Amino acid sequence: MSDAAGTRPSRRRWLLGALAASLALNLFFLGTVAGHFRHHRRLAGMSQRERFERVAADLKMNDAQTAAFQNFQTTMRVHGAAMRAANATAWARIADPATSPDQITALLGSAVKNRSEFQQDAANAMGKFLLTLTPTQRATFVDEARNNTRPARR
Repeated sequence: MSDAAGTRPSRRRWLLGALAASLALNLFFLGTVAGHFRHHRRLAGMSQRERFERVAADLKMNDAQTAAFQNFQTTMRVHGAAMRAANATAWARIADPATSPDQITALLGSAVKNRSEFQQDAANAMGKFLLTLTPTQRATFVDEARNNTRPARR
């Protein structure tokens, strides 16, 4: 039997079913992509400190772990501020037209050294904090820190 269009009703139902399934899968895919971008945009709006604190809150730390985390945060804040202040001075001198080429080279080396010392201090502080965590907490923190703490693009 065929209908007015010359197709059998079972083919039309199959076609409509396939179109409905395709639409459902496409909507699911688009929703997943939109959710992914919304999540990463929200993380991109956070400072590194806020992202670390969000991850730390998810770990359900004990008092000793919380104290170690606070120590890590304080070290990062204090040493980061000192590095930024020292490098701001160096960059201001580099921008000064009266600065000689030899001084510029030395100032750039100083800025790199300041950054390197800060990174070493940060690594030491993070290492001390990570040693207080359980293996599961440590794996979670490292995974989240590596995947979610990239600075927002400017």
